[in-house]
Formats: sequence, C-alpha cells, structure tokens
Amino acid sequence: MAPIATAPDQCPVCKGDQTTNPHMQFKINVACYHRICESCIDRHYKDSGSKNCPVYGCDKILWKRDWRKQTFEDLRVEREVEIRKRVEAILQRDEDEFEDLRAYNDYLELREIMVMNLILNTDVNATNKKLEKYQRANNHFVDKSLKDATGQKPKKRAVDDSVADPSGLIQGLRKIVAPVRIPDYDAFEGMHAAYDYFTLKDEYHEHWTKGGISSSALAGGFDFQATAEEALLTAFAGLGVFIEDEKAQAVGATASSFTQPAKTAVDDVF
Repeated sequence: MAPIATAPDQCPVCKGDQTTNPHMQFKINVACYHRICESCIDRHYKDSGSKNCPVYGCDKILWKRDWRKQTFEDLRVEREVEIRKRVEAILQRDEDEFEDLRAYNDYLELREIMVMNLILNTDVNATNKKLEKYQRANNHFVDKSLKDATGQKPKKRAVDDSVADPSGLIQGLRKIVAPVRIPDYDAFEGMHAAYDYFTLKDEYHEHWTKGGISSSALAGGFDFQATAEEALLTAFAGLGVFIEDEKAQAVGATASSFTQPAKTAVDDVF
C-alpha cells in the first residue's frame, strides 16, 4: 500500500490543490485511506466496475461507491474510528450475557486489544482471521469477497443455538437456555369442534365456481369458506328438529296450564 499523502490540500494523482482550485472536493476510502479529488475519481471510474486505487503503488481493488467524504481532519483519527466501528459491529456483547463482571471486563479487554492491533498494524492477519472465524461461527454477515486458504468463498454454516459462542473466542458467556414454549391459544378449550351432518371441504369445484370469485368481492372481504360454512349450517340446521313432536309437546303444556287445581277442605273458623 502506498503511504498516505502528507499534503492535506493536494491530490496525489493530479497534483492539484485548493490554492489553484478553491472548489476542489476530496474523498477517501476505508481500505487505503488515500485522499483524492472528485475529478480524479470520476475520471478513473468512468467505466463501471472495480479498479485499482488511482494512487501509484496502491494495489487495493475499490469500487466508486467505496469513496466518501472525509469526516475528521486527521486521517489517522478517521482510520481509528472506522476500525473501532468495524470491530464493535462484530463483537457486540452486553454485560448481561456474561456470568460475572470479571468475564465482561476480560471481553472488553480482548476487544480493545484487537482494535489496537489493527490500528498499530500488529498481527493484522491473525486478528482478522479471529474476527472472520467469530463471524462465521455466530452466523454474522461475512464479506463475500473474502476467501479461505483453499481459495473458496466461505459458506454459511449451521449454528448450535445452545452454545453462546461456537468460535470459542469469548470466554465466560452464560449458557443459552431455551424458553419454555407456550401452547397455542385454544378458544374451544379442547372441545371437539365438528359438525354432525356435513363436512366442510377446503376447496369446492362446482359449475357455479368455475368462473372464480371477482377481485372486487375479494377486496371487499368476501370469504368463500365462511360463505360455504354458513350455507351448509342453514341447510342442515333443521334436520334434528321434528315439528310434529314439538307441536304435541306444546299442546300438552298448554292444556296442563289450564287444568283447575284440586280443592282442599278447610275447616271454617267461624
């Protein structure tokens, strides 16, 4: 990687500066942190696709979308912030996930060591491998452009939900306890909801349904199953009712209501 340009107001590609062109705008990328003017970026990426960084001696493959405006004046601060954002996005564990405070503090120390290794360019390859292993083991997003030692792209692996960290990078995590499954709500409380005289089918292929149901009826809330169920209930509702027996019972009840009660002899007190 080519060194970062020391002149903050000069483009390392066209050698232009803001003294001769006050409207010059610079952009950077998070791969090599070279600061290049927008004109050189547009000219370099006039054809769609990925290309090498336009700075001479830099072999980073970048897309045009990888370039953005600088947030901090010092590129070293910009680089440190990006590294911290990347590491914290991968290692995002809360205190309540650990067994005790000591384990959580050890985790914070481990994360800070990884950040400083990347910032100071110390054991960069080993640190990146640990982060990638943690990502794959915990089913996190892994950049598809990364390849393993065999040259193959990493595949999505099955994750054991009972293990807090399958990669083994973080120690002291609480064991994952699966919550007790709550049974589905049963409005009938176990009562068998079935019909005695008919069976409701899932589909009906009759001559009057061949044309299908209009979209306007479906948009209005029409439900064919509900309509069929209501029609069948109406059709079979009277099969268990016998009118003659009900009439006889009604006549008997009416006659008994008009029967004179028996007289009871009562002594006259006078």
